[in-house]
Amino acid sequence: MFNKRVTQIIIVIIISITVLSGCGLTIRQHPSRSRGWDRDYRIEYNQRLSHNDRRINDLKSSNHRDRAIVIEVRNNNMRRRLDSFKGNSRNEWDSFRYEFDRDMKAVEKNIKDFNKANKKSKNKNNRNNNNRSNNNNRRR
Repeated sequence: MFNKRVTQIIIVIIISITVLSGCGLTIRQHPSRSRGWDRDYRIEYNQRLSHNDRRINDLKSSNHRDRAIVIEVRNNNMRRRLDSFKGNSRNEWDSFRYEFDRDMKAVEKNIKDFNKANKKSKNKNNRNNNNRSNNNNRRR
């Protein structure tokens, strides 16, 4: 009777462990948990892409509209890449994120350089206009 009772307890423990362990699924295989690590990065990248969109729209009003459009196309391509990425593992996401972050920094640098060049050309134009008006005033 004692052996029968111990055997029943052991069987109940084994069944409980099997049920509680998810029938062989690990945390990495569980679909709802495996994608949690990429959500924060996707949100951050979408925010950065939206910020770039706003900055690019400001740049379109400059004299160098062609360069602004090229930067906009790169930014839109990055958004499509982010939306279409369906990595199944952390390693795939890390590899994608490394490349994507490098490209994101390049686009942001292009926008920054464009702003610097645009400001310099505006200042140069303002100086030329000021010099012209000063020369006109002297002639009078």
